[in-house]
Amino acid sequence: MKETIRLFGKLEDIRQPRKTQHNLVDIVIMTLIGVLCGCTNWVEIATFCLARKKLFMDYLELPGGIPSHDTFNRVMSMVDPLAFQRCYQEWVSSIMPECRSDFISIDGKTVRGSGGGRRGLKPIHMVSAWSAEYGITLGQVRTMEKSNEIVAIPELLDMLHIEGSIVTIDAMGCQTKIAQKIVDRNGDYAIAVKENQGTLYSEIRDYFECVEQDTYLDVAVYATETMEKNRSRLEHRSCMQIDECAMLSRFHDFPGARSIIQVKSKTQRNGEGVQETRYFLCSLPGSQSNARRIAESIRAHWGIENRCHWVLDVTFGEDACRTREEIAAQNLTIARKLALALAKRVPDEIVEQYSHNKLKLRRCKKH
Repeated sequence: MKETIRLFGKLEDIRQPRKTQHNLVDIVIMTLIGVLCGCTNWVEIATFCLARKKLFMDYLELPGGIPSHDTFNRVMSMVDPLAFQRCYQEWVSSIMPECRSDFISIDGKTVRGSGGGRRGLKPIHMVSAWSAEYGITLGQVRTMEKSNEIVAIPELLDMLHIEGSIVTIDAMGCQTKIAQKIVDRNGDYAIAVKENQGTLYSEIRDYFECVEQDTYLDVAVYATETMEKNRSRLEHRSCMQIDECAMLSRFHDFPGARSIIQVKSKTQRNGEGVQETRYFLCSLPGSQSNARRIAESIRAHWGIENRCHWVLDVTFGEDACRTREEIAAQNLTIARKLALALAKRVPDEIVEQYSHNKLKLRRCKKH
């Protein structure tokens, strides 16, 4: 708590001192803790803080008591999202050595509840970088529309330490400028290639088909396979890496591209099977160890969907939140990601004890 108060106490308060009744850092900390405890809007945050007033008084000054929900909304609409983001990244740096992760996944998410209303506002769209190793969001950048991810991703990369990391991006980020930015910052990439890069996609697909048919006998191929079983779901994944893609780089000029990747996944669930084939451009040279590492990074990319975006929607009710003021909505997304990071740092034994106590309480109420 003291470290969090120290970091977020650096935020600049633009309000007029003689007209303020509440400290800015108090409102920010209460917002963070309210979101962590399951509050999804300003009314719930204000109600929760009022119920826990005695606890907050042990850590915060609270010269004007607990603010109203309107005050929470108004003040958080004045906080500079970029400054709020910098405080968040300082917090991330305090728990992550050198703020570096082996695998970094980049993807966008639309906060749907922030749009609509009488003014017909468009929902805000956030592009985030996710650390699969630490299970936390490393940074985020706001963009108005999904197509602007191409502009937002380089800005996000400038905020991160990617040296020695593999950056995975979906097909939206399959752009030469993004690849150049990653190479310039001494990182590696595995970028998905789909029909949005029609010629490149068809060439990579045909190249792998020829290799599988033994048309190119002198091509060095590095492959790795994994098998995962979870209840009724069985998935077999194979990753094939081909080095020496000079032919592709000559036609498409992707900076740093040294190999192409094919990932095949066969999933069986309740007797029904589904097969999917995906292709990637990679900056790592072909080798058996690199093939295994690339397969891990591509598999870890889905963590940003099911361990971050899904949790933000289902647990923290992000899409259901009707905060339509753009700055407040953007700051709330940072608060949710910080709450998610804090929740993931709770030791497993405490979580198990909490679940056990909650189950006992439920049984007592039933009887």
